[in-house]
Amino acid sequence: MKRISPLNTLFYLSLFFSYTFKGLKCTRVYKIGTKALPCSECHDIFDCTGCLFEEKESSHVIPLKLNKTKPNDHKKLQKHHESLKLGDVKYYVKRGEGISGSLGTSSGNTLDDMDLINEEINKKRTNAQLDVKNFLDFTTSNKNKAQDISDHLSDIQKHVYEQDVQKGNKNFTNNEYNQKKKKNEYNSDNQFNPNNEYNPNNEYNSDNSSIEKNFIALENKNATVEQTKENIFLVPLKHLRDSQFVGELLVGTPPQTIYPIFDTGSTNVWVVTTACEEESCKKVRRYDPNKSKTFRRSFIEKNLHIVFGSGSISGSVGTDTFMLGKHIVRNQTFGLVESESNDNKNNGDNIFDYISFEGIVGLGFPGMLSAGNIPFFDNLLKQNPNVDPQFSFYISPYDGKSTLIIGGISKSFYEGDIYMLPVLKESYWEVKLDELYIGKERICCDEESYVIFDTGTSYNTMPSSQMKTFLNLIHSTACTEQNYKDILKSYPIIKYVFGELIIELHPQEYMILNDDVCMPAYMQIDVPSERNHAYLLGSLSFMRNFFTVFVRGTESRPSMVGIARAKSTN
Repeated sequence: MKRISPLNTLFYLSLFFSYTFKGLKCTRVYKIGTKALPCSECHDIFDCTGCLFEEKESSHVIPLKLNKTKPNDHKKLQKHHESLKLGDVKYYVKRGEGISGSLGTSSGNTLDDMDLINEEINKKRTNAQLDVKNFLDFTTSNKNKAQDISDHLSDIQKHVYEQDVQKGNKNFTNNEYNQKKKKNEYNSDNQFNPNNEYNPNNEYNSDNSSIEKNFIALENKNATVEQTKENIFLVPLKHLRDSQFVGELLVGTPPQTIYPIFDTGSTNVWVVTTACEEESCKKVRRYDPNKSKTFRRSFIEKNLHIVFGSGSISGSVGTDTFMLGKHIVRNQTFGLVESESNDNKNNGDNIFDYISFEGIVGLGFPGMLSAGNIPFFDNLLKQNPNVDPQFSFYISPYDGKSTLIIGGISKSFYEGDIYMLPVLKESYWEVKLDELYIGKERICCDEESYVIFDTGTSYNTMPSSQMKTFLNLIHSTACTEQNYKDILKSYPIIKYVFGELIIELHPQEYMILNDDVCMPAYMQIDVPSERNHAYLLGSLSFMRNFFTVFVRGTESRPSMVGIARAKSTN
């Protein structure tokens, strides 16, 4: 009989203990519902070393307040970025951490800062899935409208929007400048040139010819709603208090429907679960992980903690299968909200008392990810390679008309050219801001500054260093529906300058009427960063007027944000 050498015995014992250890570790970390899984059944989530994944990430939560990340692979992006031929828009700003994301801020601002512009929508959302064909048919009869328009518009925006529709008003800054420049008709009260000097001769010297106007996915540039390909799909968005916009997302197997906010200002995914027993949680649609065959939960307790201005939510982390449109995203890491508390600053109301959203899907860059290995959008692209790495938002004044477009654009939602601006650093969707004017007053940018396009923030924002100046130039005043037109005539135009591209916001676009007060739809947020000069453009105060496109970059080109005048869909 052949003897087994001590070395062979040691080798086989080490294999046995290694296998046993990995199996035990995986059993400790993952489970489906209440059933533990061995490592051999975790291959669809991670490879076998994935059993140690939670141990490596145990110190991470899913906070909206972000920690500084180490420098990564942005050197290649910088190299290609500097060679871009985009007029004067060729800067690269290094920055550390960013804003805290949707609704919550790390600077102490509360949800109260986002003044309500309408009464709360009391009608419950229907459970019926919106049919894309009906959603796109803007000529259907009024009996299919979800709710009365007056529930969803500030009075100023509502009246002006309807007037613009009747008049066919088109107002995209550069075209207007160029046309009026030729006729020498531009109003000198609001006129300036790129060199920061006011031109008494009414001549605007900028030319758009050097601005890159080509949309990156050229094959989709002229896509209309009727021509939309199968790999480009629409996610209808519903209005919540006219301040947040949510769309349908399916989670689990069998699928459970939730309506999260699709947020370009964060990267993580989290949903409210049935484990949250607070009354405010019960008011929203909740995901039940125990009913999903594909759910995997971490055993690490309470490793999700998100602080908002009005309170906090906490829970755990797991993975499950998601479906957006017809596209499946498997093994997506996300946070599960299991408890909620308030800080007694909002009359005792909890977060979900304030606004009934059921989660957040972050559409930011991987550099901001604090849970899991891959963000939702990256996972979607990886598992659905036919989808182009881009998405766009159309925010309508009318509920039932807003949409998120995954994989492309649609001519039905914008007019004129899409102006592309390079993203400076792949964390937030931020671009270089060269100047900011309020009327004739230049209030930015002696220091390097930038704009962040954030669908998770309703209002536009100013840093604290500029807020006092802003309020001195644009202040709140008493007004009514009867006299607001005359009052707004005295308010200036706000101009954001990106190289040779100028974006104008007119008073009727940035002012709101609330409780007989005309006020600017701006709030103060300080972005924690090395330079602290960030200006957010949000969903309500900016994207309602401008169709906004988000395009992921490659090794040969940076990511970009595209801007075009939004088209009326009335």
